This record gives sequence, structure tokens and C-alpha cells, in this order.
Amino acid sequence: MIIYSKKIIQFVHEIKCTIKEILFKEICLKVSGDRFYDRQQEASYPIKVVIFNNKSLLGYFDSNFYELGFHECLMRSSREQLHDVIRHELAHYMTFISFGDSIQPHGAEFRAFCHIMGWGEEISKAASCLESESEVSDIEESSILRKVQKLMALSTSSNKNEAEQAMIKSQQLLLKHNIESKYIGGEDDEKIVLKRIMKQKKENAKMRSIAKILETFFISTVYNRAGEFIYLEILGDAVNIAIAEYVATVLEGELDRLWNQARQYAHLKGTIAKNSFFIGIAKGYCNKIQALKKEYQSEVTNTLMVIEKKLVDAKAMVYRRLSSSKSSGSYCQRSSALGEQMGRQLNINPAINRSSRSGAQIAYLPAS
Repeated sequence: MIIYSKKIIQFVHEIKCTIKEILFKEICLKVSGDRFYDRQQEASYPIKVVIFNNKSLLGYFDSNFYELGFHECLMRSSREQLHDVIRHELAHYMTFISFGDSIQPHGAEFRAFCHIMGWGEEISKAASCLESESEVSDIEESSILRKVQKLMALSTSSNKNEAEQAMIKSQQLLLKHNIESKYIGGEDDEKIVLKRIMKQKKENAKMRSIAKILETFFISTVYNRAGEFIYLEILGDAVNIAIAEYVATVLEGELDRLWNQARQYAHLKGTIAKNSFFIGIAKGYCNKIQALKKEYQSEVTNTLMVIEKKLVDAKAMVYRRLSSSKSSGSYCQRSSALGEQMGRQLNINPAINRSSRSGAQIAYLPAS
């Protein structure tokens, strides 16, 4: 779980400055902006730093994202310990540049680099495991999460009126949580959570449909490519992220089931029809949620605008140079219309707790 806040952004800046100094003064590499060059100055590499709080390690290097991660607790550590962890993770980065991912993380190549640099055991063992995982979020114990879970379970009731009322109440409870949370008006430096989900080869209509539905849970979505894969990154309040993450897991399988149901019913076939159907589902579901917003009182609507503005600001803070892209392609109106109808009837039942995930489902309630 990657986290952001104003203080964390400052901490990241401090780490980057230290990284640049170590690269230039100790490893003797050319540094330019937020990139550095290899010894032959033939290739450059990014200096990308994130802060996390859901792992038991003090640091990591992720070669897929060329990303250096550091535990939040290092904000409270000594500068000496922080710099030792930074050198440790840079050693992983340097050995990856030289040897790729085929070597052992702390193998001979890693130890040899530390030895050449004159870095002793205080560096080579600097990112050892934490004694406990007390920093890991206990979001699954959130009372808000449990209440929303129960309402979403009711939203798959065979009684259409009961299902609709449960869905409405779950949305109202989420809205109430966001209105009352520190995210809106409490702490000046509230944390924003980022999680990467839906790793796949390329962006497609199914991923876009899921992203649009997830945004109704008060989160932002961004597509991020790393190597051969693209990820959907979700950003927002920790409770909203916990709900959205599992909703995405359920939707990945359920949208395929609904497509199979639709194509048998309406004799649909082909990629164009399938993509149009998925986009239609998102449109139908989101239109249903938008209709709920129209029933809110003016003060709630104003607060909702504040929440949406906070999400825009959070996205701008995390993604400094975000580019937009638009999808294009052929379109099947008949398939989209059927998807939109199913989207309006879509009610989501995410079993948030890991022990009950096997019972999660989304029910399509045919229009009467």
C-alpha cells in the first residue's frame, strides 16, 4: 500500500536528494534531474521513490516500475539508518542494471557491489524485516467497512425493492463516511492511499468499464504501464480503497459471466459487441448512481463537490505529469443498450473479509 500526504511528499523529496548525492559522490554516476546514467552514459534510469506501510521490510526495489520503496516508519528513524536503507536499495538497483532479474536478491553480485563501494554489513542488512507489522493497516476491522458490506450483501436480494433500498443505503453510508472523515475537514495532512490492481497485458473495454464503476466509490483511477503490463491504480481514502479493491476483483469475473448470459439471450458475438456491452454496463450503473445524487439535499451536493475536488487534488499531487488518453474503435449500439440495461440492474455484493470472499457475487436482476 503506497501512501501520500504533504509530509510524505516532503519526505520523498528528502530521500531523492540523498539518492542523488549518493549516486554522484559515492557511486560516481552522472545525475540529471530525476534520472541518472550508467557508467558509459549510454542509458539513463529514473529516480522514483514511494512510501509504503503495508510490508514488513524497511525498503524494496521494484524492477518492474524502476521504483525504490521506503517504509513510513523511516520518517521517525535516524538519518543514519535512513541513509543505510537508501544505500541498500540502491545496491539492488545497481545490480539489476548490471545483471537483470536473473540473480538472487542478496547473492554474490549484490554483496560484491557493496564490497566495492566499501559498504559493510550495516548497509547489506539495512532493509531487514521489521519486528512486527503494527504499521499494517487494520482497515478490515473498520466499522464503516462492515456496515457497507452488510448493505451490499442485501443489495443482491431477490426482492427488487429491498435490493434497491440496500444499494441506496450503502451509497448514503459511504457518502456520510466521506463527509465526516478527516479526508474532508479534519487533519491538514490526511493520507492518500494508492493500490495497483488488475495487472494485464493491455488496457481494454473491460478494464475501462470496471474503472468507471469503481469511481462511484469515491476513488480516482489511473492506468499505469510498467514493462509488458498495464495496471489500474486506484487512489483515495483507505476505506474507499478497501471497498473498491474487492469490488474490482468481483467485477473481473462477473462481467464475463454477464456477457455470456447476454450473448446467449440476444445472440451477440464478436469483440466489438463484447466491448460495447462492457462499456454499456458501466454507463448503466453510473447513471443509476448519478440519479441517486440528484435526490441529495443542496448541502450534501455541495459537500460531494468538495469530495470530488479533493480527489482531483490528490491525483494531481501523486501524478505530477499525468497525460490523458481516449479510447476509440467500432461500436455496437444493440450490445451497448443491453449492457446499459444490465448495468442499471447491477447490485454489488463484495465480501470484504478474506475468509468470506468465496461467497462474493453480483446479481443481475431482470427488469420486471
